[in-house]
Amino acid sequence: MKKDKYWLSIIFPIAAVSSGFSVIIPLYILDLHGNVIDVSLATMAYSLAVIPASLLWGELTQRLKRLRMFIISSVIGVIPVIFLLYFIRSIALAIVMYAAYAFVLTASSPAINMLIMNKRRNTVLRSYYGVYGLMSIVGNVIGYIPGILLFSDVISRYLLILFAFNIASLLLTFAFVSRERNKPVVNEESTLHKLFPILNSISKFPQILAGHHLIIQIAQVRRRKKSMRILTMFAAISLVNFGIYLFNTSYIPFLYSFRISYSDIFLISMLNGAGQILIYSFFMTGKARNTLRHYYRFSTLIRSGSYLIAIISVLSLTAVLYINLFSYFVAGLGYALWNISASVIIYVNISGKMEAHYIGLWSAIIGLSGVIGALLSGFISFYFGYLLTFIISIAFTLSSVLVFNLAYHDGEKIADFGNRI
Repeated sequence: MKKDKYWLSIIFPIAAVSSGFSVIIPLYILDLHGNVIDVSLATMAYSLAVIPASLLWGELTQRLKRLRMFIISSVIGVIPVIFLLYFIRSIALAIVMYAAYAFVLTASSPAINMLIMNKRRNTVLRSYYGVYGLMSIVGNVIGYIPGILLFSDVISRYLLILFAFNIASLLLTFAFVSRERNKPVVNEESTLHKLFPILNSISKFPQILAGHHLIIQIAQVRRRKKSMRILTMFAAISLVNFGIYLFNTSYIPFLYSFRISYSDIFLISMLNGAGQILIYSFFMTGKARNTLRHYYRFSTLIRSGSYLIAIISVLSLTAVLYINLFSYFVAGLGYALWNISASVIIYVNISGKMEAHYIGLWSAIIGLSGVIGALLSGFISFYFGYLLTFIISIAFTLSSVLVFNLAYHDGEKIADFGNRI
């Protein structure tokens, strides 16, 4: 990697901390004798915090252009969260701190994305969202590895490891991110800067995958589709997102109930990341040649299949670990494929005079479906069992295809994902 790209290394530890929190917070709550409802409340608090935080930090970052400052502030803001969790053992505190972490984490995301866009002219980076997304997922996997190696006192030891990752983020930011104010990108990319504060609120991770040329084309296209078609797409995507939160929120408590060890839970999560890396690599090496609608429909089948495999592990009562290793790997494949196809489909169809209106609406719908999915997941699993939660997840995911077919009849070829840094 050339020197002017060293700053990209900050993505790895930041993503590692993010993935680490997504696993350690549920385990932290369960270790304190909390239940799946407590875990669902933590996930819901995180999701609620991300929505306003994304809009706030995105707008401030775009106005001030002090990218280095926002990244450093975000990283430093995580430190008290880790220390409070380490020294004060409380379920209520864990829920509040997870929401606080979501708020401070989001401060770095717009800055990193704007750095990527601003650096484009000095590099051969054209699939910047794809590269960022892939690097984020690799960072997620890096964050899981220490958890696999821990066999005693996992919670406190892992929090110290997250602190170490966070310090690494801080040092890399000081070393490789310039103090200078970044000049705004002009001409055809100015539209992207105006929309980015809202675009940034759409997903937790991984980031949206799209080639540079595709993004520029989208920014220039006029709105051609009726509002009802766009809203129908939103409905289809929100159904899948609801199913994802319904399943994922209860998944770690489900594994915990089968006495799966903490290290094995981290291993299962790592395989989910490995599945996502395969899909991102598949797109970025130019092997994705089919239509977006094909990949969207296929992703719902893969994701539903992963839920079904988890159900089989409930019914079999044998080889639970190995079945779930495979289940969550398949879930990673399905999630990445869905995230890529759904995101680009929406971008293509909302481009025009009302992008901000539609993206804001999309953000609200996606955020709301995640919050409701997380909350219901805990209550359904607690009162009716994990089996019913997974079955409902399958039903909502598959129903998305029926709604999607009402809206989407055209296919867009994915042609430009073979570019690298």
